[in-house]
Amino acid sequence: MFLNRVDLEVGQQLAPLTKTITKEKIDLFESVGTATLGNGSGQSGPVNIHTDPQKAAERGLTEPVASGQMSFAYLHELVARRFGMDFRQGGDLTVTFLKPVYSGDVVTIHGAVSSKDVTDGRTSLVLEVWVENQREEKTAVGTAKVTVPSPLT
Repeated sequence: MFLNRVDLEVGQQLAPLTKTITKEKIDLFESVGTATLGNGSGQSGPVNIHTDPQKAAERGLTEPVASGQMSFAYLHELVARRFGMDFRQGGDLTVTFLKPVYSGDVVTIHGAVSSKDVTDGRTSLVLEVWVENQREEKTAVGTAKVTVPSPLT
């Protein structure tokens, strides 16, 4: 059953997403930025704490970590799946990264309505969003804002 995108009340949660992080996904995510921006090293492929064990060790990490932008993308996916174009055109997502995410981690992406306002036929929602690993540790937290229908659509 499809719920109206604004049939949410304060305290309600969005259906969570679960993602398994793999070295291949990390490398692919990093390669997209490298293809666009280049890595500046003269070598092919990215060389950073996300793909290179030596670079990660130099920063005190036990192994390469997933980019925070991967978590950001998963949070964006969660909200965009529920609110579609209204979120993509005019929504806002702010995220703080708390803990590293490693290959092999299973993360679950959550969102819950923290406020709702209906004015002039538009529903504005503020959502608390977060990423949690398999140990139930929050690795990222943030806020998403969306207005339905979006003033930009």
